[in-house]
Amino acid sequence: MKKAFVIILTLIGILSFGQENKLDQNENGLNSIEPTELYSLYVRALNSRFDLILASGWNYVEMSGYGKRIAELNVSDRFKFLTNEELIDLSIKKRKPISIIRLNHKIIEKDTIDIIFGDVSVTAKRGIFFQRGIRFKKAEFSVGCGGTNGYQPDIRFVFDRKENKWNLIKNRFVTKNE
Repeated sequence: MKKAFVIILTLIGILSFGQENKLDQNENGLNSIEPTELYSLYVRALNSRFDLILASGWNYVEMSGYGKRIAELNVSDRFKFLTNEELIDLSIKKRKPISIIRLNHKIIEKDTIDIIFGDVSVTAKRGIFFQRGIRFKKAEFSVGCGGTNGYQPDIRFVFDRKENKWNLIKNRFVTKNE
């Protein structure tokens, strides 16, 4: 019995030798995702938002954090990546609040990642304001609430170990008529 167990373990080690997995362990023993792989998931999530791609006008994406790197990748031309200062200037120019998308992610399990689209509104005014010195612009960033329905992922990717790729399994913005 003990000899059969050793043979099985040896066979598993031989068969799995040289096979690389995109979910490698870091120095803490936890599974992590490579930044380039995470950026590609962000691009896939943005490109799967057909409701935004088919809408008229620009869809503004906040360029802090992950937005800086994603802006350089192959994203639909319906998205415009702007810094906070550019968003403030745009709100002043248009004289109305600007709706933007804040991208974030949440690692649920070692093979499950949720991409979260946060709704942020920017309202800015030009004038003379006396808050911590003289200011000539005033901006308010309002973050939208996710609702009272508990945590609902916007887009969920699950890693398929057999095919060694990420599959999109849930997209809250696309409904299927069954």
